[in-house]
Amino acid sequence: MQYLYKPGAQIKTPAEIAGQVCQQLEESGGLTAKRLLDASRPVDAPLHDEFEWNDSEAAEKYREHQAAHIIRCIVVRPEQVEKEPVRAFVNVTDNARSYRSLDVVLQKTNLREQMLGQALKDLRAFEQKYSTLSELADVFNAIHQFQETAT
Repeated sequence: MQYLYKPGAQIKTPAEIAGQVCQQLEESGGLTAKRLLDASRPVDAPLHDEFEWNDSEAAEKYREHQAAHIIRCIVVRPEQVEKEPVRAFVNVTDNARSYRSLDVVLQKTNLREQMLGQALKDLRAFEQKYSTLSELADVFNAIHQFQETAT
């Protein structure tokens, strides 16, 4: 088996090494984020440099992660009550990477195109993740039809 990273992953350690570490953890008691972190604590561990070990800097990054989580969790209820709530803010690049309200994103052509591009990436990732499930063949066909019209 060959290990690779998803496109856009910003991990310096070769995927083959990271995959082997994860496989070893899985085989020796289960793979969890906590076990991977603990296995990476020694300075000579293969994935040690992928983690921020300066506690004050790591704490600030974690708080930023928590702030982003709050933003991603805020939803709005559409005016049609029968519709499900949707995310209120969307992560886009407009001069700089930031979150913009869904209304603004849908009104600005360039931001709407970014959102559509991300939706297409998400659909490809969904298909890649679940391609082995024949029960989803109709869903994948619909995705392919949509991709042909969107490109």
